[in-house]
Amino acid sequence: HTVYRLLSLTQSDKWVSEVEQYAILVSAVAHDIGHFGRTNPFLVETQHELALLYNDKSPLENMHCASLFEICSQPGSDIFKSLGHDNYSKARKVCILTILHTDNAHHFEMVKDISKIYELAKASCDVQACEQSLSQAYVEEVMHKNHLMWLQLFLHLADVSNPLKPFHVTEPWAHRVLDEFFDQGDEEKRLGIPVGMLNDRDKICRPASQHGFINFLVAPLVFATVRIFQPLLPLAEQMSDNLASWQQLWIAEMQPVPEEVAKRDADITKVRDEVRQLDERATIEMRLVRCEGSWDTRRISIAVPLGSTI
Repeated sequence: HTVYRLLSLTQSDKWVSEVEQYAILVSAVAHDIGHFGRTNPFLVETQHELALLYNDKSPLENMHCASLFEICSQPGSDIFKSLGHDNYSKARKVCILTILHTDNAHHFEMVKDISKIYELAKASCDVQACEQSLSQAYVEEVMHKNHLMWLQLFLHLADVSNPLKPFHVTEPWAHRVLDEFFDQGDEEKRLGIPVGMLNDRDKICRPASQHGFINFLVAPLVFATVRIFQPLLPLAEQMSDNLASWQQLWIAEMQPVPEEVAKRDADITKVRDEVRQLDERATIEMRLVRCEGSWDTRRISIAVPLGSTI
């Protein structure tokens, strides 16, 4: 459902084919097929058969993707059977690219890549932030040119989107995920191998873990995404509210000293300031001014408050 909402809010029908839309929705359904509650580092550390099969490279994601196409090879289960050869190849490519990219090992590289795209296309993105319909320049320069990356982004963003949901949804699902981590941590202790950072039930404060997860992992991805896709701003707003809600639970549970509270207050303020700046971007009229020179023609973008003249 989250991937579908991302596609809808960003008017994906204007920049991605129907076959690719279908494929990314299939990927969303299938991206965790057969998951058994252990992480890739655990599989590698324990020399699990999946790690051996896939040479330690995204063993879970490779398994999920292979399982999807194995199921589809069975009689009566081929959800791609109505596609011709070319469209099947296109759909399979999307499924493989997007499911493999849900490995968190790619997370920070993705943040870096989409931030780079924004810097290169800042003018088009900032102008588009003020518009309802997609401009031709934005579609051509940003959307079409990088459409496979956006599909990878949408599935990965959906995969880590629990902090972007209303808090009454976020909180119980965060506890379920942590329970899974703690179960793995218990096994890591039994096996005498390193215990994952969030896996030790005797050391982890649940609300504090969510503060770190949002602040250091989710927020950079969300902000980089909203700079390109302004309609997704409400996700950043909800994330900011959830960060504050987790802090209140942390204070109630841990009764921290004022200095510790002040540090987290600063994190929340930083996130809220970033959300505010992204919101204000949509209230500014971006005017393109053509500067004609004797030797060339340049196009520059200038941010001008609404109602101002130049």
